[in-house]
Amino acid sequence: MSNPFKSIPDFIEQSQRYVEDGMHRVRMNTTRANRILRRLSNAEAADILGCDRSHLYGLLKHPDAPEGEVRGREKTLSVADVMKVRAMAAARPSSRTISLPWRSPGDPLPVVTFNSLKGGTGKSSSSAHFAQFCAIYYGLRVGVIDADPQSTCSLYFVDDAVGIIDPDVDTFTSFMGLPEDGSLRRRIKHNDLRLNSFWQPTPWPGIRLIPGGASIQVADIALYMMTQSEVPEDKQIFRMLRDAITAWDKAYPPKTAPEDLMLSDGSFDNDAYERALTECVDIVVIDTAPSLSLAQVNAVMAADTLIVPQTMKGFDLSTLHTYLGSLEEYLYFQNKLANPIKFKPNGSMVLPTLVNTQNDVDVKTIGELYTLNQDFISPVYYRSNDAAANAFMKFQSAYEFVPDKGTRAGIKSVIANANAVSEHILHRVIPNMQVRGFANAFIDEKYPDGVVPRWTESKSEPVRVKVKGTKAKEIAA
Repeated sequence: MSNPFKSIPDFIEQSQRYVEDGMHRVRMNTTRANRILRRLSNAEAADILGCDRSHLYGLLKHPDAPEGEVRGREKTLSVADVMKVRAMAAARPSSRTISLPWRSPGDPLPVVTFNSLKGGTGKSSSSAHFAQFCAIYYGLRVGVIDADPQSTCSLYFVDDAVGIIDPDVDTFTSFMGLPEDGSLRRRIKHNDLRLNSFWQPTPWPGIRLIPGGASIQVADIALYMMTQSEVPEDKQIFRMLRDAITAWDKAYPPKTAPEDLMLSDGSFDNDAYERALTECVDIVVIDTAPSLSLAQVNAVMAADTLIVPQTMKGFDLSTLHTYLGSLEEYLYFQNKLANPIKFKPNGSMVLPTLVNTQNDVDVKTIGELYTLNQDFISPVYYRSNDAAANAFMKFQSAYEFVPDKGTRAGIKSVIANANAVSEHILHRVIPNMQVRGFANAFIDEKYPDGVVPRWTESKSEPVRVKVKGTKAKEIAA
């Protein structure tokens, strides 16, 4: 049998085309053309909004409320419909039931990076679910930066309007001003409009994306060449992404408050609402490759909060130790530069993922690390779950996956798990957010003996939160 590839370069060039065609034909085209078509029942929509169904029915009677779509005997809502209902409720002067915690002018922009050295830890799915949770359950406007050349996280957000296979797609390395030609050795200074153009719209309301792409793979060469520049500013290669985010945020600050969306006659200002969804973001989520290359270190240095998704096997902890040691070296080096980054204390932690609950080995490891330092590792973790794998095979998150009738309970369990983990992360990043009770429900279930305290009990004043499957209970905000 003859070999159809004459050399390694020939093999690589031809194989790229075959893999690209396979991705399109097998799963990716279908998913991108049918992004977030899942319809939400009134019960599901009320649960997302944090209110009861009678309150939701009242909101839907407003003349400007979404019409929804009747499926069977019930009106159903889309994710975009629920987002608009939240904004309408929060815009009412007397509304305290449903909040819309958009940033106010002058508020800092929190940046959360998911990074680890080990592949296969659920890093991309964790970051995607966190971004979508922030938008769906809190109404936050989210900027997602996919710093992985494999573009895995991007697949959870794109539709036919956003290209990620194209090798010329603009990625975060272009956004931060990295020249394509490494011989230039100079940072590109983008104007405000150009900076904003890197953010691509997504089908998810309030979420914008800087997609991953192949150009990230060669970024390290250009970054190394910039260290040879005679201009001191251009040698600051580890803070380029942080500086770009800061410059963009300064040019596009928050302007609109929820109450600005309601006109004096009681009607909802749809135009102001649509503008507000894209005027800025309330949080930035960065997904990375399983690497500590120069480009990936930029993604870590840009963050206020670092989340390290990590499996809990013994040899995995050895990898974690190596990863933390490498990061320490980078931090030491950047601290010696003329303009070192000043990090704020803001909730970084190891996030256990793919935890096997069929035996107690993984959970015991989490417990041992938790007893050493309760802030170091999250007691709320991602369980290994076949239902999640079914969704990920279609490049879909648990929030949009429509399972077969016999597997609906499994995906509900995945959603509950994602909600618990994401709420725990969000409250470490922005501590004053309203408590929804997802993380506490996880802790109550997994640690009934009180070994792990309910992590919100020491917060300020109590609020009423209805936790699914329980009576309304008073927990601390």
